[in-house]
Amino acid sequence: MPKLIIPDALYLLILMWAVQGAQSLLGLELGSYGIMPRTAEGLWQIMLAPWIHHGFWHLLGNSVPFLLLGWLIQSKGRLLFWEVTLLLVIVGGLGTWSFGSTAYHAGASGVVFGYWAYLLADAYYARSAKNIILATVTLGLYGGMIIGLADIRPHISWIGHASGMVAGILVAKIANGAKAKNT
Repeated sequence: MPKLIIPDALYLLILMWAVQGAQSLLGLELGSYGIMPRTAEGLWQIMLAPWIHHGFWHLLGNSVPFLLLGWLIQSKGRLLFWEVTLLLVIVGGLGTWSFGSTAYHAGASGVVFGYWAYLLADAYYARSAKNIILATVTLGLYGGMIIGLADIRPHISWIGHASGMVAGILVAKIANGAKAKNT
């Protein structure tokens, strides 16, 4: 019988739901631990921001794409999933910290946009049947995500989305450049 492999993105998603549950049950508001652009405290908050959400609806909107796109990346390797996730959190977070509006930016949508862009850019930089299939599935599931960059409502961190997307492209380019140098 084949072994069931649980995607590591599920563990991170459980963490996000636990944080949101604690906020609700204990009456906490952890949004102030999101990224505050161009402040010293905002720099260390880069590592916290993706796991904190401004309510259950915010988290629900990020949950399914986070899980599915993370699982697609992990299909290429477990270590790769963790490397990509960490780099997206840092690089995307630095973009949000550098260019974001003066407000707390929290939520996993920057990582989601990063996963999306990584899967597409990886197929461009390293053309293989598997990468092209993953990119095709990504576009089939979430082809409309690009429209999320045009959402400039005040409570939406479009710069977080854009920073995540740019980070995904950069991570794919760097990863594939490193592979080329090692071969």
